[in-house]
Amino acid sequence: MLLELHRSLQNLLYVRGQISPREVDIRFEAPTRERIEKLIRPTINLFLFDVQENKELRRSDFETTKQNGRAERRALPRRFDLRYMVSALTTSSEDEYLLLWRVLTTLLRHPQLPEEVLSEELRQLEPTLVTQVSQDDEGKRISDLWSALGGPPHPALYYVVTVPVAMNLSIEAPLVLTRTTRYSHADDKKVAPEVGVQIGGVVRTRTGEPLANVKVALEGSAALESLTNTEGRFTLRDVRPGTLRLRVTQADGSQKTITVEVPDAHSPSGGSSDNEHPYDIVWDAPTS
Repeated sequence: MLLELHRSLQNLLYVRGQISPREVDIRFEAPTRERIEKLIRPTINLFLFDVQENKELRRSDFETTKQNGRAERRALPRRFDLRYMVSALTTSSEDEYLLLWRVLTTLLRHPQLPEEVLSEELRQLEPTLVTQVSQDDEGKRISDLWSALGGPPHPALYYVVTVPVAMNLSIEAPLVLTRTTRYSHADDKKVAPEVGVQIGGVVRTRTGEPLANVKVALEGSAALESLTNTEGRFTLRDVRPGTLRLRVTQADGSQKTITVEVPDAHSPSGGSSDNEHPYDIVWDAPTS
């Protein structure tokens, strides 16, 4: 849900805000001093700092539906507020003001996110997503956030996205996370630790069906390979950060090669990458 929402907010700002992705990054992370100092391009940052149930919108009654001659009662969805601190981070104060104003006007014009920027999952939510910009009592809270993050304060907006959470939601697939492992040399304390990352994802058809028993391997390394399970999921461990090529092989021998970006553990992983974890590999036409 959150990754889908962040992609949608990113699309909203790029498309409806007419902001070029070649010139401006959009990230979703805590804007600490260290991360701000590492930025190489102007950046719009949406920091999710709080999640709270919207009790004003809570309903305790039930929805009754009829199916196959039987009535079923379901608890109505709960509504949660996702609270973001939105800032523009650049080396020029003028650029910062221009960016922040463009973000403000874009968010104000779209209290309901347009369908064109939403994923299929978000389009089907009931009730739909709603948003609002700023509240009168949040100025001090944002100031406190900057102090807690340890960096210099920047002008920022307070942005709230209210999302429904279905009470009958079932979890059907295991969670695949990105993990980092560090290796150091016991006899040399001055040598920087080596870093290995665990990545995972899904191999599916263009219509969304998972593909099982497909081999996903890192090109050039016979030791780093994985077979997809019945849900199409794979995992590769101890992968080095950087640009990598994955060779995907079906049981009949047909192959497809894709390129992915694995972020360095020390670098901020923003939302501007097209290769966010977990990796989604769509099988269309095999290539050699």
